Amino acid sequence: MDGTMMKFLIAFVVLDLIVMVIVLKRVVKLKVSVTTNLFRGGQGPGTLDQLRALGQFARDQHERIGEYMRANWSGMPEQLPSVITALLDELDKTAREKGLALDRGVLKAMLASSLRSHRIGRGRELREAIQKVA
Repeated sequence: MDGTMMKFLIAFVVLDLIVMVIVLKRVVKLKVSVTTNLFRGGQGPGTLDQLRALGQFARDQHERIGEYMRANWSGMPEQLPSVITALLDELDKTAREKGLALDRGVLKAMLASSLRSHRIGRGRELREAIQKVA
């Protein structure tokens, strides 16, 4: 390779690194703003302690979710939205009792993840039921 080509290649790599750093900074900022909105009122950034508390709450409720669904859902897809609504209400109440003011959307996402993990409901049925739930 001649010197001009090598200079062009080095400049290109440096420019690529600069763009990558800028993009990564924006992605990190976006993640921080998303965690801020996880909690009602969007007051202040979501702290690491709040995120840990949310993760612990999800782990604590996972078995409860499975048991609740096995006890209250017959497997009929048309019943799924009402069962999910009742369970979300209970999860919301439990979260408030534990001092976690979680947005309903966060609870729905946590519940959907747990239901998929328990293999409760088919993918499409579950997505449609979760969308129907307020």
